[in-house]
Amino acid sequence: MQTRLKYLTATRNKTGAVYYYLRRKGQAKIPLGKGPIDSPDFLARYALALGAQPSPTTSARQGSIAAVCEALKASRAFLAYSYSYRTHLRRDLDAIAQAYGTGPIAQLEARHIRTDLSKLDAIQARERLKAWRLMCALALARGWSAICATDGIKAPRAPKSDGHAPWSRADVEQFRAHWPVGSFKRLAMELLYWTGARTVDAVSINRGMIGADGVLSFVQHKTLTRAYVPWVCGLPEWAQGFEPDRAHLMACLQPGCFTLLEQRGKPMTATALSGQMRRAAKAAGLELSAHGLRKSRLTAIAESGGSASAIMAWGGHKTLAQAQHYIVTADRRSLISANTLKKSANS
Repeated sequence: MQTRLKYLTATRNKTGAVYYYLRRKGQAKIPLGKGPIDSPDFLARYALALGAQPSPTTSARQGSIAAVCEALKASRAFLAYSYSYRTHLRRDLDAIAQAYGTGPIAQLEARHIRTDLSKLDAIQARERLKAWRLMCALALARGWSAICATDGIKAPRAPKSDGHAPWSRADVEQFRAHWPVGSFKRLAMELLYWTGARTVDAVSINRGMIGADGVLSFVQHKTLTRAYVPWVCGLPEWAQGFEPDRAHLMACLQPGCFTLLEQRGKPMTATALSGQMRRAAKAAGLELSAHGLRKSRLTAIAESGGSASAIMAWGGHKTLAQAQHYIVTADRRSLISANTLKKSANS
């Protein structure tokens, strides 16, 4: 049966190659590349493009800040961002339009933006400034403003934080003891823990993403890079100790589901999964998040002797520096552990 996808159009070049696009009425078309259109890789690209919702029709006055917000959301540059980043950026653009939409962009000055940023905490202000910068750059490029009002504005310094705390082995075992095999919470934890996937990616993982080589691969929403996770293939030597974790996941998988995380036959949203995992962890006596499981898996790779390249492949990182962080942390822990053991032996 032929796959039919909404908004899908195609063109054929002189060599006969067919290229596909997602094109909504009144919106710029988004290139999807070649087919086949029922392949997991193509469907992943289609799903990302489908997340680019068209801007709602409004009566924003031409030359207003709200009009610039609308123009930015409809621009090719905006649609080229990942679904996750568009979601965060759209939230700030909508907030700007709601608060200052009627003001003329031509009269926007740095002092106005600084006033807006002063109402937010450091992390929120840093994200809001990104939206202001994109707006001001667009307004300058299209001749709607004679200046770029964000010039000279420095992003507030965010407080240092380790972010989501990783789960320890004891935390994982405590969760397993509370939530038995067969419960959805246990399945969700094991899938997140084994794959190291973010919740936005975990909710889309399905068996069609498992290749003939037994490796699960998927395109990440945040970075648009591909992650590779051993599924039914052999594990590398440094990962032999991971086999019990994979066995736990395989014991939890439910047959007959398209996406691996479904409840009552319906796929989950990333927000719902994050909320469920936080509540499930709390019920097990843990104050931990779903994203902490990703950090635990990548840390485990580093501590087991996996290279930075292995971390990049499993975690889908874009740069070596992102993966190297886990290696450095693991090296420091091993130095302390080795010194501790040596001291204990000599005492």
